[in-house]
Amino acid sequence: MHHGKHQKRNKRRRQFLFTLFLLTLISFEIYLLFFKEKQQNILPQTSTESSEISKEKTEDTEQIKNLNQDVLPSSNLALDINQKLTDASFIGSALVIKDNQIIMQKGFGYANASKKIANNSQSVFQIGSSQKGLTAALVLQQVQAQKLSLDETLDHFYPNIPDSSKITIRQLLSMNSGLVQQEKPTAMMSDEEFLRFEIAHAQMGTFGEFKYDAINYYLLVGILEKLTGSTYRTLLNQQIIQPLQLHHTSFYDDFLQLKNRTFAYEKKDNTDYAADIADDPLLFNQEVGTGSLGMTVSDLYTFYANLLAEKLVNKQTMDSLWTDDKQNKFIGGLYNCGNFIRGHGIEGGFEAVSYVSKDRKDAIILLTNQYPKNASYDQLTATLFSQLGPYKTK
Repeated sequence: MHHGKHQKRNKRRRQFLFTLFLLTLISFEIYLLFFKEKQQNILPQTSTESSEISKEKTEDTEQIKNLNQDVLPSSNLALDINQKLTDASFIGSALVIKDNQIIMQKGFGYANASKKIANNSQSVFQIGSSQKGLTAALVLQQVQAQKLSLDETLDHFYPNIPDSSKITIRQLLSMNSGLVQQEKPTAMMSDEEFLRFEIAHAQMGTFGEFKYDAINYYLLVGILEKLTGSTYRTLLNQQIIQPLQLHHTSFYDDFLQLKNRTFAYEKKDNTDYAADIADDPLLFNQEVGTGSLGMTVSDLYTFYANLLAEKLVNKQTMDSLWTDDKQNKFIGGLYNCGNFIRGHGIEGGFEAVSYVSKDRKDAIILLTNQYPKNASYDQLTATLFSQLGPYKTK
């Protein structure tokens, strides 16, 4: 009798232990599933996710068909613009977008006059100071990441620069620091050596006064490298060129080797291609972050379109830069003009002029390899852009 009761107790105990084991096992499985899911959520981005980001950043420009091929003018508006460029003896490439449609993208004249190679939509030109817009975007990305403030002063990075305790990042971006650089390098150097030379020769003119001088952007390049531990070239490739798939954008030393590069010419006595303007590695390579980049008209538009679409920098950060007092003034590598932006650059016989509406629906970009000496295509571009919509370009 006693033995039978003992067996029943043992049986109940075994059932309890078995049930407890099952509950423990189930709980452990639930824990593993939860933990695994949590771990997956905090893993860094995969290459697939990075590709999705690239796709998202370029989706607006991909919606515009024929961005990477010639588009001959057919509408009355496009034919009129084409005629005005022809009448102005424009040599280079032109991209015209109206209501999100390319109405013209083509070349004028020669990319290489001696070999009779014509300019086209895929011709690569030096964009001069328009590169400052890309450099400014890199700076604003650091501001957005809260690694830098627009009101932070220069002495945190370069305390030996005159008045560095008063000069802000915002003033460098708008060239209101008052700094100037009067001595230029006379021999080839590496990018880092150029930067050190240029920063070492910074001088103060009138503090707080607008003075268009590349030293402001050399300092910004130096700050970027200090903050990130990466070279400017690496940053530009990783943060802008690769994500936006700018396949026809290159630094000057690579530009010289391109099959679709353009050569610069000077017009004399009303004769096109009257004089060659020789390649000048010293002139361009010293322009670290400020004027040593080659691009096509479509690549340059892609950059501006993605900047305006807040794919590179968010709206809050852009608004903190584009304040009301900066309307129609240089800020962040371009001119903020109400409902459109304007970019401009001149270097070594090349000129880049860009007008893009902030809604990205309308744009005109002209890149020339025969810059009209002592003149500019800016006024012509402004006139043509005003034909596209309600834009006050004067």
